[in-house]
Amino acid sequence: METTQLLKRRANAGDADALFRLGYRLAFGRTKSRNGRRRAVSYWKLASARGHARALFYLGSSYDHGEGVRRDVRKAMKLYRQAADAGHETAQYNLGFAYTHGDGVRKNASLGVRWFRLAAEAGDVDAQRDLGYCLHEGVGVPVDHREAARWYRRAASQGDAKAQFNLGLCYLAGEGVARSRRWAQYWLQKAALQGHARSEVLVRSSPPNNAFQRTHSRITPRAKHGPRHAARR
Repeated sequence: METTQLLKRRANAGDADALFRLGYRLAFGRTKSRNGRRRAVSYWKLASARGHARALFYLGSSYDHGEGVRRDVRKAMKLYRQAADAGHETAQYNLGFAYTHGDGVRKNASLGVRWFRLAAEAGDVDAQRDLGYCLHEGVGVPVDHREAARWYRRAASQGDAKAQFNLGLCYLAGEGVARSRRWAQYWLQKAALQGHARSEVLVRSSPPNNAFQRTHSRITPRAKHGPRHAARR
């Protein structure tokens, strides 16, 4: 790991990655300072001006959540778009969420699905789950249960409890997959072991209660990230 002094020398020479990493250390390092996030934002602005994708995302997240700067969702969306265009999958997910819900931008579900798909193909588990939901429910895209189940499976295989629950429902209803109570129980049990409340109800009922079959978990990112994904370590 490079020392802070070495990073500062590189940053003074205009190195975008060094500028980003100095900001990151101020925001998330072991030594917390009173104005750490504000100082981090100043470094991320410099790195963003040089096109650094992670800096663009973290700066966007700062504006999105009002951390170190005055909250400005419109500016956050512009920064997310720049980061997303540079291939940052979490920024792509955030744009998908924003357009699907009309949160900070004019609602456009089909555009939201396009961003979800880019993030999902890059491996973002939340995007994989939410793309599955859009395909299952016909949000911004024609209903396609087989594709929905495929994306649910990719997210479920990464341990996402909501995707595991939704995939279990697909097996119960035979939507996009062959109907199978055994596989339904398998995925519902996995979700239940993670504390997914509705899965726990279904697992306790034998056979699973059909009243739950068509009520898939909606598009909602993990609570700890707020309305959209905040900058994560």
